Formats: sequence, structure tokens, C-alpha cells
Amino acid sequence: MMAHPSLRMFGLCEAMKWNHLPNAGGLYDQSPDMLDDFHYIFQTRAEHEEQERKKEEAKRKRETASHGRRTGSRGRY
Repeated sequence: MMAHPSLRMFGLCEAMKWNHLPNAGGLYDQSPDMLDDFHYIFQTRAEHEEQERKKEEAKRKRETASHGRRTGSRGRY
């Protein structure tokens, strides 16, 4: 299903963190297929970055937990 041109442009501007619409002769005059490709690229990159963030978070939690186990037994009699 093809997105409405306004939704396509909004999504692209949002992904590029623009706070204003591009001028005529710029993105407005680009191929809708290219804009869809850009949207796909931004979406795929965001998903990959989220996966990497989750991996790093899990790694930090494991390191914190193992560090806590090592130091938690010190000082006990």
C-alpha cells in the first residue's frame, strides 16, 4: 500500500530530524520510490540501533551482576 505523499514527506522529514519542509526543487521533486527507499533505510537503521542498544544494556547488566557477586562476599565472616 502506497503512503499518501504528505505522509511520505512527513516521515522522511521526521527521520532526518528536520523541523521545516524542504523547498520545491529539493525533496519535493524526488522520485517517490527513492523516498520510500530512504524511509526503509531509516527504519532498518533505527531497528539495528535498537538491537545494539539492547545488547549493550544486557552486557552492562551482566557485568554489574558479576561484579556484585565478586565484591558481595568480601568482608563476610
